[in-house]
Amino acid sequence: MFKILGLILVVALLAPIGFFAWRASQPMSMPEYGGRTYYQLLAERRQAYADLARAYQTSHPNVKVKDGACFFTELFIESMELPISGRYALSAIYPEMQQSIDPRDIRNGYIPKNVSWINILPSSWKVFEMFVWGSIKHTPDSPVPYCRIQPPQ
Repeated sequence: MFKILGLILVVALLAPIGFFAWRASQPMSMPEYGGRTYYQLLAERRQAYADLARAYQTSHPNVKVKDGACFFTELFIESMELPISGRYALSAIYPEMQQSIDPRDIRNGYIPKNVSWINILPSSWKVFEMFVWGSIKHTPDSPVPYCRIQPPQ
């Protein structure tokens, strides 16, 4: 009995990780991403941050530019958005969970429609894409001057 429960637990933990790792290598579904995969987007953004940091350091030699700080901060925030995306998709199955979700997120369409246990992982990924794009849109407003890259075109 314990072995079966252990196996179920391992599958329940590894399946989402495997799905998201695979899904990140597929073109993202929102048109704003222009058919990029999540991995391509990360590579482009890392390079854009590095280019801006170099240019900023050149024009502001007395400022200490922290190489990689912008990209890794963005990556950390996005990694926190993955479980939140799953929670939002789960709240489409169990609407009572929406009581603890920011009403603005509900109004802005972050709760997917027609979610079932069969499509919860793809639904979670769509919510994740929305969260990532929301973060990307606000990057030009960063309080750190060398983190103000533009959204991809």
